[in-house]
Amino acid sequence: MVDALENPGDDEFKIPPVEDDGEIDQSLNIEINRLISSNEGISISLKYYQDKVECFSEWQGKDLKRFSGLISKIRNMTAAQLTGSSSLCDTHKGKPKAQRYSWPDGISEEITRYELKVDQSKKSRVHGALIGSTFFLVWLDRNHQVFPS
Repeated sequence: MVDALENPGDDEFKIPPVEDDGEIDQSLNIEINRLISSNEGISISLKYYQDKVECFSEWQGKDLKRFSGLISKIRNMTAAQLTGSSSLCDTHKGKPKAQRYSWPDGISEEITRYELKVDQSKKSRVHGALIGSTFFLVWLDRNHQVFPS
């Protein structure tokens, strides 16, 4: 069993050694399974967002309003509902050709990449990974340049 963290100073924490009793692996597996099988609505995380590719400041007010509309649509959907909706979500077919679209180190290359359609009648997209009920937004794509039609 792992003891609680000790606080030797105001700004640093000492992490106790981990005993190899399998308890941490089991709790990690439980958390991963909870995330994968979640029936919660979709949320969007900016943890891996790459603003050097495209920044929200480049979007017009109408684009931001459409992005807000996308959030409103998906917040009550499960992951299965979102990925099953071709009008909102597509999987990436290969890798983008432009070098500026590099996948962040924090998300495995094995994770399926998705594009969410911000505006079905126009070109605006956002790209990222869906893990459990969280969409990790990586790239903004207002002019549909990651995978142009």
